[in-house]
Amino acid sequence: MARIFVWLRQMQRVARDDRGAVTVIFAMTLPLVIGMQMLVVDGSRVFVERRALQNAADAAALAAAHYLPTTDPARLALARAEAIEFAEENGVTLAPADIEFTTDTTPFDRVTVHAYGSAPFFFAPGIGISTGAVSSMGTAQLGVVGGLIGVMPWGAVPPAGGFVFGQQYCLKLGSNGGGGVCNSHEQGNFQALDIDDTGTSSASVYRDRIISGSNTVVRVGQTKDVASGNMNGPTQQGTGCSGNSGRISGDDSDFDDVVETVGSSYRVLDWSSPRLVIIPRVSFPDSQHALVLGFSAFFIEQCASNGAVVGRFIDTVVPGGEWAPYDASVGAFGALAVRLVR
Repeated sequence: MARIFVWLRQMQRVARDDRGAVTVIFAMTLPLVIGMQMLVVDGSRVFVERRALQNAADAAALAAAHYLPTTDPARLALARAEAIEFAEENGVTLAPADIEFTTDTTPFDRVTVHAYGSAPFFFAPGIGISTGAVSSMGTAQLGVVGGLIGVMPWGAVPPAGGFVFGQQYCLKLGSNGGGGVCNSHEQGNFQALDIDDTGTSSASVYRDRIISGSNTVVRVGQTKDVASGNMNGPTQQGTGCSGNSGRISGDDSDFDDVVETVGSSYRVLDWSSPRLVIIPRVSFPDSQHALVLGFSAFFIEQCASNGAVVGRFIDTVVPGGEWAPYDASVGAFGALAVRLVR
């Protein structure tokens, strides 16, 4: 027992002798501990701020891209204003010089937004650094819709000179004369298509696709069969004309309720409107087949006789569509798409 007490006293003397060494070691490692805290805590603040800036820059770029492609100074000014407004909604202030327009496939089809901010530090002020500069960049590019689900089974053929956006047209089924309200509108025509490639010309399938749109993704470059037979009745039924329960029956919204006109552009306020549809633009290699060239947004305003519909084509960015590069011929069809470029 005496030996145990002696050993304990010796250990106490060693501990007292090492107190100074522990103090020195603690003093030497304190800067490292503080540095690690600065790295973790203040570094996290920089990361969070940069992510917020990235989100704001992306949102601003996507908003501005709706006005592209253009070299018109007035439209570029609208694009800048839109980017600045969207950035402000996300708590970021932009200057006009922070918004840059560039060219990829057609003049000024890209917009880049540079966003700047700062992250307040918690530990770094102890060494004289109160904030850290943070920056981020978002780039969006305008293109056209290359593929989309929910497409109407109407293969539209424009008149000579093409369709004019915002102008009322009466689209006739096949070679029908239209008549009635069609006589007071510019006219075009369309063919009934087997839009989902079912291999049938069933009138009921065609009617149902008018109500709901295609069940499959329809893409540029695909060939669709032209539905044979008399499709006037199914067109009126599917659209909801003449008392039929169809796509627009019971909906009394008008063009201005759903679409906002901004200068020479259009912005859709309600994509859930049954009157707003996507129509494939086609050419006909032969009488039984239609080649999909692109897509158009069309607002159905009223029905006419013989399966015809009256409405307006608009050029607008369509949500959810597959992106494809913009070119002048396809871009004129009006269904546009935007994407972020990394």
